[in-house]
Amino acid sequence: MKRILPVLLVAAAAAVAAAGCRVRDVRTTTIRVPGLRNEACSNRIAKALARLPDSRYTNDRNDTEMCLRIEKVDFATGDLTVRYDSMKVGVRNLEDAIARAGFDTPTFPADAAAREKLPPECRGE
Repeated sequence: MKRILPVLLVAAAAAVAAAGCRVRDVRTTTIRVPGLRNEACSNRIAKALARLPDSRYTNDRNDTEMCLRIEKVDFATGDLTVRYDSMKVGVRNLEDAIARAGFDTPTFPADAAAREKLPPECRGE
């Protein structure tokens, strides 16, 4: 009995650990970006998202290993739909990256220096 108990405890701990581990948790969110008016603006945002650490940004819709991708851009409303792996990056990380690129988001105001570097059409001029 003394030999079986440690083996059972190790097996139970391994089973719990394996059941509780998530490798990926792919989600989709829509972020309102008022300055998102054209392809040049969305390209700047895509570059900012690609710089997020461990995000593995991709445009390839067939890439099953992706961690981050822009799914849809609505220039009329300024809505940006992003598919992301929540085990790698969170919504606030996405919004912060967009703000650092010079665009306002619901949570973070645009970085002033980055906004000045945007094309006039992305600044609302």
